[in-house]
Amino acid sequence: MKKRIDPKDLMAVERSVTSLIGTSISLIVLGFVVEKFELFLHLLGVELKDKSSNIPELKNAIFYNYLGIAIVIGGILLSLYTYRYYTKWIKNLERGHYDTDKNIYFVLSIFIAIIGFMLLISMIII
Repeated sequence: MKKRIDPKDLMAVERSVTSLIGTSISLIVLGFVVEKFELFLHLLGVELKDKSSNIPELKNAIFYNYLGIAIVIGGILLSLYTYRYYTKWIKNLERGHYDTDKNIYFVLSIFIAIIGFMLLISMIII
């Protein structure tokens, strides 16, 4: 039996979904910027090599290409999961059942921490 959904609950779910969509867009943009950073490093190396013969070769720049692609894939997966999250909450609200999904926030936190750690390591090593 479907229950009438309280508008406050519905708006809270919609705010959460909007926040997750915003996070997924941010991840996609961050991945794009990181991936294009590899191109920037390549062009910088070519420009500097023409002006000076003492510039070292940028051997590890391909790392940013793969990292950027991984971040974009994570953003896409988050956006797809967000629809599932929304439909699950609507069904829960119709049944009058409240159950939180802690896994998405745990996975998202771990994913962002890994990205941050990889970027930190790349700044130190590369």
